[in-house]
Amino acid sequence: MIRFLRRKEPSTLNGDEQPVMDWTQNLVLFFRVLAVFQLFKGLVHWALLLGAGGDPLGSNQAVEFLSANIYFAVLDPVSAVGLWLTSSWGAVLWLLAAVSQLAICIAFPEIFGSLWPLILIEAIAIGGYIFLTFKVAQVSDD
Repeated sequence: MIRFLRRKEPSTLNGDEQPVMDWTQNLVLFFRVLAVFQLFKGLVHWALLLGAGGDPLGSNQAVEFLSANIYFAVLDPVSAVGLWLTSSWGAVLWLLAAVSQLAICIAFPEIFGSLWPLILIEAIAIGGYIFLTFKVAQVSDD
């Protein structure tokens, strides 16, 4: 069973018997969950482009809608690979995709529709990433 908040074994080098949270492993798990989510989002964008919604290659869609779908159809799966590999470029591409998605959904709701659940998920994920990287940096400084 996956444990979301893993604890390290108590350290005996400094005499401290308190268990320490293993934030690095939590960040890796967070990246893997995000990678699956990004891959799913990329597949949804590809399905929209290929006509799963009824219009193949957006024959009746606005140019802005098509260009955004192409952008995310490429960026989401690539960032998913980088996140799964826990590489820094994967996190950067994911942040670029998440901030772009937030900006597009908030700035142009008449073109892209009301995607408030997606906006909420992306905002929570960005907050979680900031929190986990802060904790990893804090533990590594100790």
